[in-house]
Amino acid sequence: MDLYSCYMASTLQSLFSLKPFQTAFKSDHIAQCTEPLPASCLQCQLLKISDGLLSGRYSTPQPHLPPSASTSPAPDEPLFQEGLRPAMFKALIGKGHAEFATIRQQDAEEFLGHLFKSIRTDERKRGWDDHKGPTEAFRFGVEQRLQCGDCKKVRYKVDSQDSLGLWIPAKEVAKMETGEGGEKEKKDWEPVDLDECLQLFTRTEALEYQCPVCNKKVIVQKYVFT
Repeated sequence: MDLYSCYMASTLQSLFSLKPFQTAFKSDHIAQCTEPLPASCLQCQLLKISDGLLSGRYSTPQPHLPPSASTSPAPDEPLFQEGLRPAMFKALIGKGHAEFATIRQQDAEEFLGHLFKSIRTDERKRGWDDHKGPTEAFRFGVEQRLQCGDCKKVRYKVDSQDSLGLWIPAKEVAKMETGEGGEKEKKDWEPVDLDECLQLFTRTEALEYQCPVCNKKVIVQKYVFT
């Protein structure tokens, strides 16, 4: 894929490394497809992506250089792969979207959410079971528990999500680096464990809240679970 679709490449390669996506798109769909053109069928395009990534045909180095390079490569010149250029998929998944219809670089997490929404919309349109698609492997619940500090009543709320946005604490440290002019102090950042980020996400917070039982603003304790 080209430079402007590396967000798409990283997302698709990650998804199709997982069993639910590897087994979801079957070749018999082609004979059953009711769309007038494969270019307008999301299932056809995802099937092509699946075949291209998993068959291995496009990951074999080719004994030639790109047209822009020299026609007489050096003995140690690397061989290039043909790779994938899913232009039809990119055009279909970006159709009608203000950002993904362009050739600008985009955020991979935002693209993942857009792709999941498109897949689920397509599945519902076909009358398929809403909880058997490949995206269901990512679905989980985030539960919020609010407890009033006065009446001690508790309220629960569960949101269905596919991803978590975690806050990563920035801990700046000084690091000495040796260069041509001798040692220089360089700003660096301490490593952060994923477990620490998860603990921050699920930490208890004190919030101001309009309690429906007390009928006034109170301080509540907010607990988050996944």
